[in-house]
Amino acid sequence: MIALSARGLYKDFRGFRATNDVSLDVEEGEIHAIIGPNGAGKTTLFNLLSGYLKPTRGEVRLYDELISHLSPEEIVRRGLSRSFQISSVFSSLSVLDNVVVALQSRSGLPAQFWRPERVMRQFEPRALELLEQVHLTGLAGRLAADLSHGEKRQLEIALSLTQEPRVLLLDEPTSGMGSEGVARVIRLVREVARGRTVVLVEHNMSVVAELAHRITVLQYGSVLASGAYEDVRRDPRVIEAYLGEEVA
Repeated sequence: MIALSARGLYKDFRGFRATNDVSLDVEEGEIHAIIGPNGAGKTTLFNLLSGYLKPTRGEVRLYDELISHLSPEEIVRRGLSRSFQISSVFSSLSVLDNVVVALQSRSGLPAQFWRPERVMRQFEPRALELLEQVHLTGLAGRLAADLSHGEKRQLEIALSLTQEPRVLLLDEPTSGMGSEGVARVIRLVREVARGRTVVLVEHNMSVVAELAHRITVLQYGSVLASGAYEDVRRDPRVIEAYLGEEVA
């Protein structure tokens, strides 16, 4: 079954074409990586898939439902959630309260700054489950501002999981991390991918090699190659796109 698909996606910005006839299929249950040199259109494609940008032409479907005309909030309710390359946590809240607020947003209760504490506490058990899933239980009471870069990435994944997504988009989940943090995120992505579909934009090819079942390579806004990692890494066009070196 195809979980997420794009057909003929074009996105123009005042004469500049950021994506050019991009099509891809992401199968249910797979980890699918989108890679490419800087400026290849990866982030634009992610924004089109998640509704933060509307295509100039083309369409996006989630489990064969047309979603490219929907708002990001409506797309989340359909079962697609995402993280961002730039940290999006509430720095002045605790780790636990970040997740509680995200769970409240899904519950249908209107957001209020002075909601009684007992109302918010009903979300704590599920919030703690999610923090355990991303290995942050021991930091539940810490301010998000005090987390390391890698820990903030883990929290962002927990926030994405509050929406119970069938498809999870991760934008550069290992960006700015050392080897220890990268290894931790690889393990975490494998865990959260159980029972759901994951699409990630990733610049670290060792991460792609570890995680991805299939990859799509973008160059100049177009699909250069797509398929199994072992096949794509030997494609002469992909090797050339990566400065003449074989993709490891």
